[in-house]
Amino acid sequence: MFQKFVMAFAITASVSASGAAAQEVDEEEAISAFNAQSYFHGDAPISKRVPAGTTMITRPAEEYPKNMMMEPISAEAKMKMMQTVMQTSPFSLRDMMNMMVAKKKVLPGISFDEVIESLNSKAFDLNMRPTGFNTPYVILRESLDPESPRLEFHSFCDLITMRKILDYSLEFGAFVPCRITIAEDAEGQIWLYTLDWDIRWLDSSPNPNRIPDDLRERAMKVRENIEIMMEAAATGDF
Repeated sequence: MFQKFVMAFAITASVSASGAAAQEVDEEEAISAFNAQSYFHGDAPISKRVPAGTTMITRPAEEYPKNMMMEPISAEAKMKMMQTVMQTSPFSLRDMMNMMVAKKKVLPGISFDEVIESLNSKAFDLNMRPTGFNTPYVILRESLDPESPRLEFHSFCDLITMRKILDYSLEFGAFVPCRITIAEDAEGQIWLYTLDWDIRWLDSSPNPNRIPDDLRERAMKVRENIEIMMEAAATGDF
């Protein structure tokens, strides 16, 4: 009788373990499918922004001096432009923030420290130089809430590309170096996310003052490297 009980228990445990393993695989597949949406691979499609025969007024083609600021656009002009755009937009502020970032969910079983280790390891492989990090959660835990979720900012840069981009647009310095945020959400899930400045859609305006082809390729490579780093960190790839 006892032997039958043991056998039945073993079979039940085996079935439960198989079910748990299958559930874990399903979760990993779902996370992988979610993470795959953060970057468009291949030639980016270009949408038709204006009807055929419509002429959009832009600045004329210009020679630009390297590493120099442009004339500023007034705060009032920027406010009016953005308010005009948003009046026809269905997006909330949270929607807009969501649109401006690329994010990946870390697979279960990978710790916060392992995410950082993997991120730095892959950065080294891709010659993306670490340029600093911040750990604001430490201050938050000391001064506000001992249970404040962990939050870190890690910055990386291809220095040659950065220099070339700043020669083209010194204002771009507000967006470099590339920063990857690592954060725990309210459920303890770890996320990686970054500003999604994909040059393929940033430089799709009919304005003739386009980024030089060689710099465009470099900028695309940096964005691809950030994607590779985030994917490696999300999957525990060292």
